[in-house]
Amino acid sequence: MNEYVNPNIKKNLPFWDHHFDVLIQLLGVSRELEHELTSKLSYFELSNGKLKVLISILNNERPLNPSELANEARVTRSTMTGLLDGLEKDGFIRRSILDDRRKTAIYLTEKGNSVLNTLMPLYKGHMTKIFSKTTEEEQQLLVNLLVKIKDGLHEAKEQNNFPV
Repeated sequence: MNEYVNPNIKKNLPFWDHHFDVLIQLLGVSRELEHELTSKLSYFELSNGKLKVLISILNNERPLNPSELANEARVTRSTMTGLLDGLEKDGFIRRSILDDRRKTAIYLTEKGNSVLNTLMPLYKGHMTKIFSKTTEEEQQLLVNLLVKIKDGLHEAKEQNNFPV
């Protein structure tokens, strides 16, 4: 296993246990994965957040308004506003007032559709290569384990033992 911490360091730390090993591996892989995917998306003038918004728009049969997109992307409305402003400035989306004039609908532009049509097969192929050393069952197990870790994180945050 590729380690992110020198194994000799662990020998000299009496508090070190398997939790540290797991955490260090998880954080290291997470940083590498984010860097790798971010660098690929930057060629298309996109970020992970912007891609998530574009996919949400593409995935829905009807136009969504900004608050619906924020809920779907699980970000705050102010974060969504920033993402949409950037996507609109870069020509990936357009905003339009709906018939009842109370809501704004978000649409993909021709550029947005074109970039997604080019990007997604490349992105999928890259993800396939990244996960090529794992089986579908192992990938599902990883998803299940990450959900449990996330649940444990939320519990730890609620029962914070650190000084405030």
